[in-house]
Amino acid sequence: MNLIAEEANSVIDIRKNRVRSNLLLHLYNSGDTSINKMARMFHASIPSATGIVNELIRDGWIVETGTGPARAGRPPVLYGLNPNKYLTLIMDINRHDTQFIIFNLHNKLITKRKVDIRLDDSAEFLETLFEAAHDFLSFNNISVSNIWGIGVAMPGLINSIQGINLTYPNLTPGGTSLSGYIGAHFNLPTYLFNDTKATTIGEHRFGFAVNKSQVLTINIDWGVGLGIIVNGEVFHGTSGFAGELGHIQVKSDGMLCHCGKIGCLDTVSSAMALIRQAKEEIQNGRATILSQIVNNDLNKLDTSHIIEAVHSGDELSIDLLSVVGTELGKGLATAVHLFNPEVIIVGGMLAEAGPFISNPIEHAINKYCLSDFKNSLSIHISKLGANARLLGTQAYLFEHLITREFSN
Repeated sequence: MNLIAEEANSVIDIRKNRVRSNLLLHLYNSGDTSINKMARMFHASIPSATGIVNELIRDGWIVETGTGPARAGRPPVLYGLNPNKYLTLIMDINRHDTQFIIFNLHNKLITKRKVDIRLDDSAEFLETLFEAAHDFLSFNNISVSNIWGIGVAMPGLINSIQGINLTYPNLTPGGTSLSGYIGAHFNLPTYLFNDTKATTIGEHRFGFAVNKSQVLTINIDWGVGLGIIVNGEVFHGTSGFAGELGHIQVKSDGMLCHCGKIGCLDTVSSAMALIRQAKEEIQNGRATILSQIVNNDLNKLDTSHIIEAVHSGDELSIDLLSVVGTELGKGLATAVHLFNPEVIIVGGMLAEAGPFISNPIEHAINKYCLSDFKNSLSIHISKLGANARLLGTQAYLFEHLITREFSN
């Protein structure tokens, strides 16, 4: 009988923890709510819902936030997630620089710092990363004990379940899990996520993809990444690698890509390709204000300079972005035929060019897609910008940490 009672209690605890985690996820994603709505949402009685709320208040997870509108009688008391229960640390890593971001549980950015640490496939990279992260925390008087977990967004072929990045295998010794290695250093749960998929989650939760079921996000940074939402869920593929649009071949006699293949889309339409093409045109004598912007030092030329020149009406910069957008549109036309999306969201650093990049993308899709695929398709420049990646990493981290917190 004692064994039966223990098993029954165990089942009750599992169900209660599931309700707790689902409630906190709901509050995170949808905001404050009342006990009556909680009870209906989780098919619980008012006393049961009240008991769970009181337990979560006692443990510091939720707080009373005010009252809601009343149809009749007393206004309902609203409860929301306690933003100060924990802080989270986001490491946003790419081939150009690294950002450290601290969020609270309301996705409020507490502090951030960009550092000149460029992703390099060596153990020294992590040593430098750790040193910079500790300096960042120390400068802001943030103790590791106040941090709930770490979310790491970076480019590459990332298997999030195993915590490995196959594109950068030498970051850790002997194929050790990258997320496990970082987590062990800080003694914090750590989750690794592909930067484009992080952007896609950010757009789906907070951007133009909210309430959309079939979406493509194109992330135009130092490489080109494709995020895919199918039936309202991010599509990962068998190993988590789905969406490497930048490594489809578009020119059989093209340039060597950093991946080792010839003529990848990355070689003609990424930020790196844009800068290379601009330098070549300037060296060939093409007139442009870019030379003035960088004081004739082409080593300083960056995408921000080209985008500045575009908005100033610089003919070369407009032409270059038109070519990049057209190549991207050709690649996206293939993805449109495969996934039949309702919306495409253009993000990444080149999205700051606005219509100068989105218009040629749209024109190429119109040219290379079957007409029936275009009838219900819209294309938007991301309203979140780089924040989509940060918020997506935060959302991914929160969901995994909540599941971990209430899995016992």
